[in-house]
Amino acid sequence: MKSNEPNFNKYSRNTEISSSVQNNYLNSTKLTPFWYLLLLLCIQTVIILAFPITRLYTQYTGKKVIIQSIPMYPSDTLRAKYLVLEYKISRLETLSKLPGWKELINQYPGTNAQYYPIAEGTNIYVIMQQDKSKSPVWEPIQITNTLPTKLPVNQIALHGTYRYGSIIYGLEKYQFSQKEADYFNQDTFQTRQINLGRQQPITMEIKVDIWGNAVPISMQGKSSRN
Repeated sequence: MKSNEPNFNKYSRNTEISSSVQNNYLNSTKLTPFWYLLLLLCIQTVIILAFPITRLYTQYTGKKVIIQSIPMYPSDTLRAKYLVLEYKISRLETLSKLPGWKELINQYPGTNAQYYPIAEGTNIYVIMQQDKSKSPVWEPIQITNTLPTKLPVNQIALHGTYRYGSIIYGLEKYQFSQKEADYFNQDTFQTRQINLGRQQPITMEIKVDIWGNAVPISMQGKSSRN
């Protein structure tokens, strides 16, 4: 007569086989020190290359846009061979006049309504528009916290981040060409600033990609230097 009692030896043997298979799999997938180091190096390389690759993508696929900086004295902004710039659209006093500002500060309120009205690190998109009949310079017309999906051909969305009381676009440093560096180092430029008694604006050509990322390309309005 067959017994109805369970065969514990059979179950035990199956469990041992299952554990053995699992251990073999874990051992086969376990990273050796060499492969672990190689993986870390690959991750580090990807992180290092991500930023320049993104900028190259923007430079070669982006749309050309002309924007104007806030007037600055070159003696205050020259550092080695690059120019430190600030733009009108970097200042909250400019953006606070645009449609969408009130909705932005209501959704992402800062610590101080007067000095820090937006939460630190808030991402924004400034809608820029060009009116060729008036000027080649693109002007801000609206601000939003989401990337617009469709815009007219004469509009772009420029991505920025709120940091320490202003908006940062990644356009704040411009690397000089040798010709431009020679011009800014000329005494005639400094003399012109003093004689005019005011700071001279710098008009920049930038490229903006479909995600709103931007890179500076060149300084414009060179004819005004002569």
